[in-house]
Amino acid sequence: MKNQVTALFFMLFMLFTSGCAHYAQSGDAAAARPVSAGDNSMVSLDWEGVYRGVLPCADCRGIETEVTVEQGGRAIVRRTYAGKSERVFTEEGRLTWDAKGRTIAIRLKDGDVSHYLVGENRLVMLDREGNRITGQLAERYILRKIAHPAFVPAASLGETYWKLIELNGHPVGPHPGGKGREAHMILKNAGSRVEGSGGCNRFFGSYALKPGNRIRFYGLGSSMMACPGMDSEAAFFRVLETADSYALDGDRLQLHKARMAPLARFEAVYLK
Repeated sequence: MKNQVTALFFMLFMLFTSGCAHYAQSGDAAAARPVSAGDNSMVSLDWEGVYRGVLPCADCRGIETEVTVEQGGRAIVRRTYAGKSERVFTEEGRLTWDAKGRTIAIRLKDGDVSHYLVGENRLVMLDREGNRITGQLAERYILRKIAHPAFVPAASLGETYWKLIELNGHPVGPHPGGKGREAHMILKNAGSRVEGSGGCNRFFGSYALKPGNRIRFYGLGSSMMACPGMDSEAAFFRVLETADSYALDGDRLQLHKARMAPLARFEAVYLK
């Protein structure tokens, strides 16, 4: 009888310890289990593309912001300070992911770093410590996706302040009668509108892009100010009416006619 009780006690003890061991193993496995792909924006989301929004601004109507992020780690940030200037400031940088694959840090060439939480078709700008911004303006720090990665190259052409640096093979400086105003153009994505300055007069119109780096400007008009030395401005406007193709290489843009020598050369103006 005593032997039977001892055997029963031994069986219960083994079952108990076996169950505890199994529980401990399960607990350890759960603790070691990596974050699932569903919790990892870098893996589970189609995050590459172009995002746009209007961020709060202390001394302007808002900072119109466009952020382009690419799989290779390249990032482009464009800003326009509404109510202060029409200039589009463009800066290129690199992006890195945090260890959990949920937020990105974009480091621009001037050293500025911004942080974003990556969500479904949106980037949420974070503060400098990487925390969510709260309060009444919290919704203003959300940039929403507007384009698939296939449209990124066109975005590099559009919404950039292109400063004219050469016209018909000759260097171009500030217009002598334009009080230092520089000739430039901006190709607006919305409505395919073009606007800018010839150095004296502001101009406006439309443009159309076609495959093969083809471009045409049409419906061009300008203000009617009279300034000394307007030959260069008139030549610039004729180039816009004549050009039928372009070449884009980083921060350099050229306009051509029938693939001949460049009619005009431009450079992107970057945020200092």
